[in-house]
Amino acid sequence: MNGLRSPVVRLLILVALIVMIFSMPAREFLKVTFIMGIPAIILLGLMSKRPRWSPVWIISCVLLLGVVGAYAYLLTGLPDRIETRRIISEGGALVAEGKYDQAIAEYRKLEKLGKEEAMQERINTARQEKLAAEKLNQAQDLLRRGERDEAIKVLDSIPGNTRAGRQAEKLRSSWQ
Repeated sequence: MNGLRSPVVRLLILVALIVMIFSMPAREFLKVTFIMGIPAIILLGLMSKRPRWSPVWIISCVLLLGVVGAYAYLLTGLPDRIETRRIISEGGALVAEGKYDQAIAEYRKLEKLGKEEAMQERINTARQEKLAAEKLNQAQDLLRRGERDEAIKVLDSIPGNTRAGRQAEKLRSSWQ
């Protein structure tokens, strides 16, 4: 127990916790390990309590082999899942910053990973956000020029499920 009181050990534990929290690859690995580890522990416990070669022991052994196989299979796809999540996160951040063309370029990297459907969905969302932002800017320009009726028409054409749509709603409600 005295080993856990050592400042070096505590520092290493703290670093490990920080890595687990902030590192996407570590989080993904831990998630897969916990999801597959819990059934493995249960099956191992069941096997250890039964006599060797009993029906329950054999079934537990077969299921344990299945869990280990599934774990290995999930680990082989882990790098692609990590890269997919990184691309989607990066693209989402770029969309939030208003860098729509850069976000679309980032989302195009999903095609190399075989995620064409997800790529197209994200690109369509980025294009919709870009169009909505352009309409919001157009409406704000119309308002500055005093063309309120035309600005309202443009604001009404902005989809409500976009960031610009929420800003347009706030802008409309501030007039009333």
